[in-house]
Amino acid sequence: MKTSMKISIAAIAVMGVIRFALTIAGVPDSTVKYFSMTAIMIVATLYFAVVSKTHKERLKAAYLLILPYMTIEVLALGYTWASGRQTIFHAQEYSFGTSIMVHTIGHLVGGLTWEPLFGFVVMEIVWFIYAGGRRLLHADA
Repeated sequence: MKTSMKISIAAIAVMGVIRFALTIAGVPDSTVKYFSMTAIMIVATLYFAVVSKTHKERLKAAYLLILPYMTIEVLALGYTWASGRQTIFHAQEYSFGTSIMVHTIGHLVGGLTWEPLFGFVVMEIVWFIYAGGRRLLHADA
């Protein structure tokens, strides 16, 4: 695994832990929402879309980028479920009114299926645009 992937995974995980710690400490959701794992994932997705040499590498990157997010999300939802204490991870705007059980299972299933596949599709689109632009400019690979 490349150092850049390790750093990306660590950054997503650390941001998730910070987000969890802030919500447990009672910081308002209106503040905690700016500590975003998604923002880091978007930057990493764009980066790996361009630097990954093959479709297989992009697919692997998509799964690796989702794993820390899914892990933190499921653990935090598990905490919310077990303790009954509200956290930002099960806030109305993120849970779409579903129960904590449905929300937790949804993240677990989604994190192993459609979420990384969606990231892969985004990477493929970005790569296609990037590669097409390079060809138009006659840049060397």
